[in-house]
Amino acid sequence: MVDGAAQFEFARFTNQVDIEQIGSASAKDLQKLLQHAESVMGKSSSVHARVTVCTDDEIYDTIHSLLSDYSYDLFARKYLYRKQLAEEQPLPSKYRWEAIGMGKTDEKRFLEIWKSSMEQSANRASTRLIENQLNDVKDLLGEKWQDSCRIIYQEKLPVAMTIPHLEPGRNGEGRIYYVGIVPAARGRGLGQVVHAASLMMLKEMGAIIYEGSTHAENLPMQRVFDKNGCQVIREIATYYKGL
Repeated sequence: MVDGAAQFEFARFTNQVDIEQIGSASAKDLQKLLQHAESVMGKSSSVHARVTVCTDDEIYDTIHSLLSDYSYDLFARKYLYRKQLAEEQPLPSKYRWEAIGMGKTDEKRFLEIWKSSMEQSANRASTRLIENQLNDVKDLLGEKWQDSCRIIYQEKLPVAMTIPHLEPGRNGEGRIYYVGIVPAARGRGLGQVVHAASLMMLKEMGAIIYEGSTHAENLPMQRVFDKNGCQVIREIATYYKGL
């Protein structure tokens, strides 16, 4: 954390600087973090930056202009959801999951299923390589990262993937880094099933509350959140620089 920037969290990963608004915004404090991000990116051409801010903040227009001045591009507007975890639903018996290192699920296969799950998604596609995104997961979760990277199988057929995890530095908060269904398995309500099971996985990991988001254009995922008892708590926007 940079001094004087309590409204934001700052995280440094191998290829990414991450700034996330967590309270009432101050343009002055955000500017300090943007300057710090500039110094980090200036040391390596492979590092990019992501900034997440609340669009319903009263100074959002000022923040948007500030980010534009620093050459950040708006990537997506999203809805942020929250749920107090209670009686969550496990996977139905015809499905099972394997994490990396279990059975035949290794890193290569997980990346293949993750990449397939991103094809034709209603979310705006990332321009980052899937390998770089997995590196972010490794940086975020540390030595136990493999246990969070899970493929969902129907018998021997992989149909989905999910990355449930406890958010470092936030006591009892669970998140899902990514959840997706392979194209051949879509259209039969599996998204709701896998998301619900991911909430159960989070509870088993020790989470008491869940936060997740989806793009404003992704109506199917918004319905999944609604059906699984998640409530919209705010609207956010994500900006990138250096991609």
